[in-house]
Amino acid sequence: MRSNSDGRRPVIKGFSLLVIVFFIASLNFTLDRLSKNYAVEHIKGQGTIQVVGNIFILHYAENDGAFLGFGGGLPKPLKTFLLILLPVVLIVASTIYTAFSGSLPPGQIVCLSSIIGGGAGNLFDRIFNDGTVIDFLNFGIGGLRTGILNVADLSVTFGAVLLIILQLRQSKAQAAGD
Repeated sequence: MRSNSDGRRPVIKGFSLLVIVFFIASLNFTLDRLSKNYAVEHIKGQGTIQVVGNIFILHYAENDGAFLGFGGGLPKPLKTFLLILLPVVLIVASTIYTAFSGSLPPGQIVCLSSIIGGGAGNLFDRIFNDGTVIDFLNFGIGGLRTGILNVADLSVTFGAVLLIILQLRQSKAQAAGD
């Protein structure tokens, strides 16, 4: 690792960065695949399974739309474009950007790699599961609940939320330094 020209943060470049991006994305993808295989084998057809009371439950579902089923009723060509082709382009572009930019701080690399891995997990489902994604996790208290989701969704959400937090901190630090 080398320091940026400002000498403050490490910069990872070249093949090493590509390996790191691939490793983090693959870890997220693999955890998603393992959990979905578990859901198919042990949760499908079992109804609702309470893990932590009603706060964390498992319930198998197949989602043919995006987040919370959005777009499930779209015509097949449009759904194919929005839920398969567009994500392929975004995953490839994000991987290239993350692996070859050479200027991203390590935290942003982890965030973007998590988003890439989660996106790839759901894309894999859509391609090999007739356009549907396997969901089985649900969190909430009382009437305030998430939709039914999966580990890939958690990877994307974690990456996106942490990326926003890091960006806000960086902006705040830059504003304080000006």
